[in-house]
Amino acid sequence: MTSNEMTLEWRRLADLPDAEGFAGSYAGVCGGALVVCGGANFPERPLWEGGPKRWTDRVFVMQPGAAGWQDAAPLPKPLGYGATATLPEGMMLIGGCNAGGAVADCYLLTFEDGELQCRPLPPLPTTLTGHAAAVMGGKVYVQGGSVAPGEQDAESRMWIYDPAAATWTEGEPLPGRGRFLHQMATVGNTLYVLGGIGLQPGENGRMVRDMLTEAWSYTPATGWRRLAYLPHFCAAAPTPAPVIDGKIYLLGGDDATVKGFTPQNHPGFHNQSLCYNIARNTWEDAGPVAAARAVLPCAFWGGMAVIVNGEQRPGKRSNQVWGAKIK
Repeated sequence: MTSNEMTLEWRRLADLPDAEGFAGSYAGVCGGALVVCGGANFPERPLWEGGPKRWTDRVFVMQPGAAGWQDAAPLPKPLGYGATATLPEGMMLIGGCNAGGAVADCYLLTFEDGELQCRPLPPLPTTLTGHAAAVMGGKVYVQGGSVAPGEQDAESRMWIYDPAAATWTEGEPLPGRGRFLHQMATVGNTLYVLGGIGLQPGENGRMVRDMLTEAWSYTPATGWRRLAYLPHFCAAAPTPAPVIDGKIYLLGGDDATVKGFTPQNHPGFHNQSLCYNIARNTWEDAGPVAAARAVLPCAFWGGMAVIVNGEQRPGKRSNQVWGAKIK
C-alpha cells in the first residue's frame, strides 16, 4: 500500500441536536440542504448496563449558510440501518429496520412549499438492513445487506430502482461473498462494492462474522470485475463512500483490529482511512480521520464529504458532524 499524495482537511460542523447522537442514520441532500434522519441509540442507559436500543423518527435539516440544525416533520415510523440515495428529485430512504425487524419501506424526501415532505415509494422486493446503495446513470443500485437483523444472513443480490418508471428490478448478483455493512461508490458509469462483513458457520449452528477484504466493480455492459484486495479489513465506514479527485475514500470504519474488550472498555475504532486509486487499481493510505466512527452515513454537501454521528465504540454514539475535503 502506498501513501496518498493528497491529504484531507477536516472541518467540524454543528453537532446534531441530540446529546447521545445516533448510529445507522440516513443522510443526503434535498433541495440544497443537508438532511439527516433516523438511526438508533441508547438514550436511557448504556448498552453495558442493559439499556434498551431505541430507534428514532427525527429529521434534521441544515440549510446552506446556516450555523445549525432545524427539526423537520418526523418520518412515518422510527427507522435506521438502511441506505440513502440522493437524486435530483430528492433524497431516497431505502429499507432498514426498527424494533419490529427489517423493513422493505422506501420514502422520498422533497422540499415542497418551503417544507420538507416525505412520501412513500415502491418498497424493496425484500426486507433489507445493513445494505448499501449508490446512484449510477440515474438509477439506484442497492447491494448486499441482511433480510433480518441479527447477522445470520448476508445477501449477494442486487436490486435496481428506476425513478422514471418507479419500479424495482433484480440485477446481476455479486459473484463474491454475501455481505453487509460494506461500502459502495459510483464513479462515472462504474459501481464499486468494497469490503464489509460476511458470515461463516460458528458454534451451536449460529453464523459468526467473517471480515472481508474483497473489492468489486460493476458496469451494466461488462458485469462484475474483481479488484485489488483492501490492505486490511474495512466495514461500516461512511457510505456512499465519497469520491474526491477521482479516488474513492474509506473514512475510518471497523478494521477488526480492536478485539477482546467489553463495550465499556473498548478504546474506540481506528482513525485510519484508505483511498482506492481507480486508474492504478491500488490502495493508498489516506491518513487519519478527524473522528473515528463506524456505522454512519456520508453525504457530499457544500464541497465536502460530510460524515454524520456514528459509533465511537460499540454501544456509544457521537452527535458530531464532520466535513472533509482535499487541502
